Amino acid sequence: MMRDNIIPLTEIDSLSKEIECIMCLNIVNDSRMCIHCSAIVCVKCIESWLNKQKSCPKCSHSVQEIDFVKCRLANKLVDFIETSKEKCCSNYSEETAKPCSTTCKNYAHSEFDKQPDNPIDEDYKQIMTLNYKLIDFIRKRNKDNQEKLNATELAIQMLFDDHSENLKHKNADQKATEILIKETEYLFDDYQQKKQVYNDLIKTDQSLINDMERRLTESKTLSDQEEILQILQKHIPSERNSV
Repeated sequence: MMRDNIIPLTEIDSLSKEIECIMCLNIVNDSRMCIHCSAIVCVKCIESWLNKQKSCPKCSHSVQEIDFVKCRLANKLVDFIETSKEKCCSNYSEETAKPCSTTCKNYAHSEFDKQPDNPIDEDYKQIMTLNYKLIDFIRKRNKDNQEKLNATELAIQMLFDDHSENLKHKNADQKATEILIKETEYLFDDYQQKKQVYNDLIKTDQSLINDMERRLTESKTLSDQEEILQILQKHIPSERNSV
């Protein structure tokens, strides 16, 4: 039962597990989130990792430092947890920094305020910049699919021409011509399926680009940018499947 708005220690510890750094397994300190898999890490942990590795420690996607963005929600949860621990910690001695009998951890309350926290406008600019880069990635992907669609349509036209030519010589060598016609029809069906896939991908990406650019223009708050980032992440898989 909670008394005087104090949350029981068991609930605090349970919440702490939700925002552990996947690398050091401690409560995340100045959080960073992978844009590809949403893994939460400490800024020092990931900086040390990226000095030696160039892939995400969780999803193994190729990454740079910019692929790990500040997670405002995780930092707010950390602040909430530490504040709750302060309320629980009635036996703490500031002078001796004795282990707190309530939390069972040697926390100096003055350390709660040491975590760096960039101003909201800096977070806003950082995530907005990332969002525009992700949109550029989707725009490039859309252009690549358009080029593939054009190549597929050209291949279909060539098949039509070959098919017409085969029909002209059908009476001359019927058996060989029938084999060529069947092969052409098989290739035609395959190209038509690919054409449909490319059309669907292009339509989906273009709609996404238009919607996200509109929302970025209308965006006024950090939460708006974070919501846009979450949407874009869903459309950028860790490994791009080729058609």
